Amino acid sequence: MNALLKIKGLETGFRGKRGKTVILHSNLNFEILNGQFAAVLGPNGAGKSTLLRTLLGYQKALAGEVFYGNNLLESLSVKELAREVTVVLTDKLDESFLTVFDIVATGRYPYTGIAGRLTEDDKNLVEEAVSLVGMIDFMNRYVHQLSDGERQKVMIARAIAQQTPLILLDEPVAYVDAPSKIEIMELLLTLSHVHGKGIIMATHDLEAAVRFADRLWLLGTHAETSEGTPDDLLQNGTINRFFDKSNIVLNKEKMIFEKKL
Repeated sequence: MNALLKIKGLETGFRGKRGKTVILHSNLNFEILNGQFAAVLGPNGAGKSTLLRTLLGYQKALAGEVFYGNNLLESLSVKELAREVTVVLTDKLDESFLTVFDIVATGRYPYTGIAGRLTEDDKNLVEEAVSLVGMIDFMNRYVHQLSDGERQKVMIARAIAQQTPLILLDEPVAYVDAPSKIEIMELLLTLSHVHGKGIIMATHDLEAAVRFADRLWLLGTHAETSEGTPDDLLQNGTINRFFDKSNIVLNKEKMIFEKKL
């Protein structure tokens, strides 16, 4: 099976003042398949968002290659990339006077003509996407009337309407309450395992990542990396090495951090 996304020898970071290069991580070699849910996990400042920006071409890689299918990222136009991957960011919506339908409909723009007019098929796909996230009764509600959890579902619906094989999300449960977090994580799992989407989620939420993801891509604050199943990385102590501090350690059984006695 061909990978939806393959990363070969990727080096992430940025070029600072006076030409100085700051390297965050080197020789990253990850891939994601249809129906697979991967979580990019690491402490704050580990470079999770930088990795996502690099995968999308928003930030230039220092070295290495990113493939969407058999195509190099650099060879894809903006419109071509928009048919390969959808992005759900943490930015809060400020479109107060747009409805749920209006927001989700923007996911169809890579397929509309120059005029950007929606066909009946486009409208049906928007309705299907809104229904899939459980927001069909909110179709004509304005964005400013929604809770944070509801807004996040709307953004996921927009990603579904865009009909890409791969969805990238940056901290999708960062601003939601505990029940909404579970709803959103179960929704992402359904999109992956039932609908065959490849899902890559950057998060600092260790419990959510371990509970729901198929694979973890671990990024550390000192350029260390690792990859594997949540169970393997828990049992072999890798997650502890990435997250434990001198006086605070992860209790693997309870999945909580505790002060070291």
